[in-house]
Amino acid sequence: MDLVLKSLTETECWVFIDNVIVYSDTVEEHAKKLSEVFERFRRANLQLQPEKCVFAKDKGTYLGFEWSYRGIEASPDKVKAVQNFPTPLSVKYVRSYLCLVSQMQEGIERPISFASRQFNKE
Repeated sequence: MDLVLKSLTETECWVFIDNVIVYSDTVEEHAKKLSEVFERFRRANLQLQPEKCVFAKDKGTYLGFEWSYRGIEASPDKVKAVQNFPTPLSVKYVRSYLCLVSQMQEGIERPISFASRQFNKE
């Protein structure tokens, strides 16, 4: 999928494995971008599964992130999970926690400072 949509990725669409999110500011622009994506799928002999397709959404949640006209943000549920994560008691779990926080840093202001506060709350 990355190869098929290579020059469109991050300027007109986001691609993750076999999932594509096409974004735009206007309906006309969206139709034009979808047309280009569909044409590339056709040339690559790729077919859509209609039951998995969703069109013309102004926001949505995907892989723990919310996307909308504001861009991509961490899902509030995921941020809450990070905030309620139990205090790690070993180096291994501190590393796991920091990895989790870094994945959600779009929704957490100053992630390392946040992680420090989380460790010191008990």
